[in-house]
Amino acid sequence: MKKILVALLLISTLLIFPACVSNKADQQTTYTPTTPTQQTTNTVPEKVNVLKLEILHFHPKVQCYSCKTLGEYAEETMKKYYSKELSNGRITFRHVNYELPENQELVLLYRPPGSALCIGVYDDQGHLYIEENYGVWYRIENKDNFMSYMKQLVDMRLKGDLSKI
Repeated sequence: MKKILVALLLISTLLIFPACVSNKADQQTTYTPTTPTQQTTNTVPEKVNVLKLEILHFHPKVQCYSCKTLGEYAEETMKKYYSKELSNGRITFRHVNYELPENQELVLLYRPPGSALCIGVYDDQGHLYIEENYGVWYRIENKDNFMSYMKQLVDMRLKGDLSKI
């Protein structure tokens, strides 16, 4: 009886928390063409002329504490430091439930491995540079540290700097 209970607990844990697991290689920034006529390349320039940033918190329907905290801190950071850019459309921030059918287009474009904070940088040449940022996960235990890191990251992207931090 005890073995069956442990097995059921293990199986339910694996079914409830798969969103927090990433099997993606450590690839922070990728290049994605926005029109079919452009060629795909993995080369990311160091600097681009930024038109717009899209910041997306991808999450499942049932979120763990870390996933919820990441989304809350990210939203608070954006509202605190970038209210002007949010209101004029230079930056968009959204929580995206990747399990919902209406979000599948974004999921196919950004390809989050599960819960993730993704940044899309649109440049003046019509390119979209997509980044899944891992650094935010290491800072969710300290809200001030998280917000400082995210502000530094967003400031860099707004200036067109696509380098890793």
